[in-house]
Amino acid sequence: MRKIFVMAVFACFAAMNVNAQTAETESKNEKMLRLTKAADENPADWKAQWEAGRFLLGKEKKNNLSQAEKYYERLFPLATAFKKEIPDSVIREAGLMLVAAAGDKKDFDKALFYVDEMLRAPKVGVEIGDGCLNVMDFWGIVYSMIKEDMVRSLAYMMDFRERLAKGNNPGIENTDMTTILLFEKLIEKYNDMFGDKLVEMTFDNKKYIVISKDDWNIEKPLMGWMKETEGDQESLYYCCDDGTVTDDLHGEWNFSFNYDKDGFKQEDATNTRLITVTPERRQQLVDAYRKYMKKSKKNK
Repeated sequence: MRKIFVMAVFACFAAMNVNAQTAETESKNEKMLRLTKAADENPADWKAQWEAGRFLLGKEKKNNLSQAEKYYERLFPLATAFKKEIPDSVIREAGLMLVAAAGDKKDFDKALFYVDEMLRAPKVGVEIGDGCLNVMDFWGIVYSMIKEDMVRSLAYMMDFRERLAKGNNPGIENTDMTTILLFEKLIEKYNDMFGDKLVEMTFDNKKYIVISKDDWNIEKPLMGWMKETEGDQESLYYCCDDGTVTDDLHGEWNFSFNYDKDGFKQEDATNTRLITVTPERRQQLVDAYRKYMKKSKKNK
């Protein structure tokens, strides 16, 4: 797919160049030297970089993409400083070219940098156009998957789908299977990070572990514990001090933090945190939960 995309970029730019059959007063090599010399001598001149890069893309040489990249790389910071004299079409062209060049060299970090820059542009008033933004999200999805960063890929996918839906673009359902795959990978990552953790709360200087809340309980992975559904079971808390289980715990859950130059800091009112438990400790909590539920049913 990457080769097809690069070829499409070449075709796009080649169509914009002067036809080789037209009469010119200078040869192509002379023109190339003139344009590249002007660009090299004036690196802050966006138009000089653009003309040199565009001309190189139109020349029939294998390494032209790499040669042109130099000038588009100079152009891009000037373009994304969002100077009003630089046409939006030039920014689109530069972004497409740089993503294609980085992807062709398998420098996916660099490609994703330019993808993100292009996706950021509309937020500061540059008219990129949904078609170009969709291309950027698509390559963000692909390159992130290649890097096995499924969480980042899912972020691009959801941005992509939202834009398609708003534009009433047909065929959004064709992205469903990939979206499901990415969500599965997200859940997998969630379980890797938090699968052995539980919620611990502190009330009146006593610690409690949440073993049941809404439609979640200790026998399930830590997922869906904040989801409220009809007919939810009661919330149950295991008291770490005496090993009892209670449903009579009143008070507010507080979990918040601030960020400053020293990093993330928990706010004083916070009384909730995640703790890691061993398999043996989890089994102890499961047994306490089952015992409580069995006793509760007998008393009904």
